[in-house]
Amino acid sequence: MSSLSASRWAALGLLVCAAALGAQGSESQSARALRSTLIYPPQRIGVRMNHALPAHAALRCERCHVGATDSTRAADSLLPTEASCSPCHESQTDRRTASEGNCGYCHAGYQDGDDVLASAIPTARLHFSHQQHARAQVGCVSCHDVQGSEMATRAHLPTMQQCRSCHAERGADNECATCHFTQPDGRLRTRYPEGVMNPPSTLAGMNHDADFLVRHRWVGADHGDACASCHEESDCADCHDGRVRDGRVSVHENDYLTTHPQEARRDNPRCASCHTVQRFCTECHARIGVAPIAAPSVIAGSRVHPPAAMWEAQHGIEAKRSMTACASCHVERDCVQCHGAAGIGLGVSPHPAGFASRCASAVRQNPRACVTCHGDVADLCR
Repeated sequence: MSSLSASRWAALGLLVCAAALGAQGSESQSARALRSTLIYPPQRIGVRMNHALPAHAALRCERCHVGATDSTRAADSLLPTEASCSPCHESQTDRRTASEGNCGYCHAGYQDGDDVLASAIPTARLHFSHQQHARAQVGCVSCHDVQGSEMATRAHLPTMQQCRSCHAERGADNECATCHFTQPDGRLRTRYPEGVMNPPSTLAGMNHDADFLVRHRWVGADHGDACASCHEESDCADCHDGRVRDGRVSVHENDYLTTHPQEARRDNPRCASCHTVQRFCTECHARIGVAPIAAPSVIAGSRVHPPAAMWEAQHGIEAKRSMTACASCHVERDCVQCHGAAGIGLGVSPHPAGFASRCASAVRQNPRACVTCHGDVADLCR
């Protein structure tokens, strides 16, 4: 047979891929996005196999995929062969025309005297035993939902979410290393020639997207063991002590952990464009003991404000400039302890000189603010 030109091979590959995509609905197109090309590398399918045909749908999967129930490795080839197809196809009496009834009916690219387009199904980068699943009475279509599909593609391979849900229901091991390849030290292998493996968005928000730099602290706090499947403690330390500068944490300079208080005081709105003061700042300050909400044993001896003698005169100015920054650590009662009227607090007035002349107007405008420090507004207005 003569060889096909490189351009024709490429065209045939595109046609087969287009046919495979066209055979799937919009739901399957969404499903394809959930399948990593690092785990399931792209395929080239050169055989036309319509699973939706009644004659095919009536067959058991093992009839065409010989040896599937005994396979113990993802690397085992379970594709139908000519030997598995011929017994049925050669017995048919309603054959098509000569070109269709022979190789060209099933093999894409075949024309008289030409080679056919060879299929290329790269091995999935997973540990997987069909035999173990068959013995557990897991049906083929539980993982490969090909019923009603004209062509089976990588869109019919199980997703991580499907596997984890099924494992959870059946009480099977759900550790990452059960299915994924590991390095000699036991951590998952995440780097491959084609790229770096990224957790799916369905896995507890662990997808390393553009927002993960902010979100990772919450994910790490709730799922530290899962993070440790891929990362070492040094990965955290190198970033958080400023030694890492690889594009992911290049917004701030290396020693920003020690200089950020001055930046925050000088330009709080700019900080707030990325960070939420009430949560981002407070969580860290409470953890390291520089916030009033930290445990007493932690905060003892710590100080986030200047010395009391200096801060007593300055804190009012800071509060007027950015009450939001104050409220990220303090609650209303912290202010009332000093500024509440006699009997409620120490009676230190927060009002400027001459405020008495517009006191009544302030009460009418927002009596709730007055009650906080003065108590009964009726007595206040007498």
